[in-house]
Amino acid sequence: MIGQVYIDNEIIGEVDFRIIEETMGVIGGDLIPNSNYFKYQPTIQEHFEKNGISNIHDYNFRIILDEIELNPEGGIGITDSKEFNEIIVESGGLDQVTLDKLRS
Repeated sequence: MIGQVYIDNEIIGEVDFRIIEETMGVIGGDLIPNSNYFKYQPTIQEHFEKNGISNIHDYNFRIILDEIELNPEGGIGITDSKEFNEIIVESGGLDQVTLDKLRS
């Protein structure tokens, strides 16, 4: 399911989310960034270098799926390394209702 990823109220791209680990309520996928993302990319990559991920403690990441904002217990994180041409968004601690929506 396609979802929009935000920092605060600014959309930074889209992800085709899939279930990564159902028992932990984890979804993820590759970010298709828009031009807004590149304003944040250097700092997100710094977070990755220091911590292995840029997470909700670094930025107010938000995910909107099917016009509904997710409220994941485990947070939202972006992995973006200067070494690879891939940006991964993950979110954990989602409830079963949200996971079921991804299947439909």
